[in-house]
Amino acid sequence: MFKFLSKVAGICGYVVQYGCITHCTFEYLGDFVVCVGPSMEPTLYTNNILITDRVSPRMNHLQRGDIIITKSPTNPVQHVCKRIVGMPGDRIMTKASFNLNPLSNTYTIYTSVVSTSTTTPEEPAKTAGVEQKLRSKADFVSGSVDAGGMAISQIGPPREVLRVVDVDQQHLPHPEIRTSIVTVPRGHLWIEGDNVQNSSDSRNYGPVPIGLVKSRAICRVWPLTEFKVFV
Repeated sequence: MFKFLSKVAGICGYVVQYGCITHCTFEYLGDFVVCVGPSMEPTLYTNNILITDRVSPRMNHLQRGDIIITKSPTNPVQHVCKRIVGMPGDRIMTKASFNLNPLSNTYTIYTSVVSTSTTTPEEPAKTAGVEQKLRSKADFVSGSVDAGGMAISQIGPPREVLRVVDVDQQHLPHPEIRTSIVTVPRGHLWIEGDNVQNSSDSRNYGPVPIGLVKSRAICRVWPLTEFKVFV
């Protein structure tokens, strides 16, 4: 009888020990996340399974382009999966007020996100090509765009960086729409879904505190045929 009880106690001890190790691993190191919803399509689809890293947010090792899991600013019990497109200090041009209808937030203009080396006076042909390309996508633009600014196309990922060389008001469908430049505050991130026409994100509720970020996506492990590393 004593041997039996000793064996049971030993098994229970192992169960508790491995249970604690598993809990600490998922709570502090990494986690499995099942995607739900269309906001990150075509990068991620419903029922895709990700392995995420919980250390990077704590160590403040996040960067532009990372896919993150964060608490929703509008519903803290809900988690959302988005991409970081603006870091603290980045200036982002958006509508004068955040609109709750993502379909009306059609384009995001950046003024200090990427290097301007893609177009220089020494590359007139490339400059002209970018100018033409921007004008051909003018139906995505809300409000006026200053020459010398940066535009990130909504076709992606990866999103294409366009250098704004010259934009005439006649190329803008709604020049009367007012825009404003939002500077991402210290300790905050600007996040958006890759499916910009069907995503509620910073265009709706503004910059998100870094403290709400739970983890960073490392790779997709399911479906097995679509395994992909994101870092």
